[in-house]
Amino acid sequence: MELLGVFNQVMVPILFIVGAGFAFKKLTDVDVRPASRISLYLLSPALIFSVLVEAEIGGADALRSVGFMVLLTGVLGLLTFLFALPFGYERRTRTALLLCVMFSNTGNYGLPLALFAFGREGFEAAVIFFITQGVLAQTLGLYIAGSGQAGWRNGVLRLLGAPQIYAVLGALLIRYAGPEHVTESGNLLNDLFRGVDLMGQAAIPLLLVILGIELAGARISSDEGVQIGLATGLKLFAAVPISYAIAVLVGLGPLETRLAVILGSMPTAVNVVIFATEFDIKPKLVSSTVIVSTALSFVSLTALISLLGGG
Repeated sequence: MELLGVFNQVMVPILFIVGAGFAFKKLTDVDVRPASRISLYLLSPALIFSVLVEAEIGGADALRSVGFMVLLTGVLGLLTFLFALPFGYERRTRTALLLCVMFSNTGNYGLPLALFAFGREGFEAAVIFFITQGVLAQTLGLYIAGSGQAGWRNGVLRLLGAPQIYAVLGALLIRYAGPEHVTESGNLLNDLFRGVDLMGQAAIPLLLVILGIELAGARISSDEGVQIGLATGLKLFAAVPISYAIAVLVGLGPLETRLAVILGSMPTAVNVVIFATEFDIKPKLVSSTVIVSTALSFVSLTALISLLGGG
């Protein structure tokens, strides 16, 4: 796909919805928390549930995708630690850099991107990457942010409180019992499933609107340019060859490999700002990296999708 064609077909719809959320925040000073909670507790779990029930994903393919995301997160964490050593950063700065580089925005940016770039098949495959990244963020990410003070117990409690986990378990149970019980028309279960599916369809635009609102409320720290540049460079550029190497290593298929490279080099996850704020882990540095990496990703990801080819 040509560069301009990729930008028009993939990025323009995303930018339009993100821009609408950005403008809405600037004009109304809306509180994003209610919308975020609706997305977290209702729409995103519904999206995950409906996609996993209907998706044609083999067990081995799903395990490879999970393995890819786990390995990538670990390698990026190690690389960040090694790059930070020569600078002699203190503990909080190193922790902030780990949060910025290890955890990607595979949800409210990555899922729509996969849908626009690779269609329904790509979107279904991207859900596995998103779920894995979400679990890692809620456990490993929380542990890193707490710098060992919060401990694994709090991480497990956070994980058990995440509705996405129960959406995954419910979908797997239905797949085991036979998805035809809910996907075939003419019965009450199918009517209920169509309601869940409709809720899930509302998640994509709302996720992008929330991203725009959150970006509008963030501020860039002018005195941490080196750290922001380091985190952004690792996140958007160094992650590309690393993601490809790991995808080949775990044996991902052609579509999954392209998705892995793209989702592996997504900008910093917005939700790590919450961790940084809660534990006072350089929140200005983290929020600034979210803004800069997201803005630059519209260019870097356009070029990457053009190089790899969309669906």
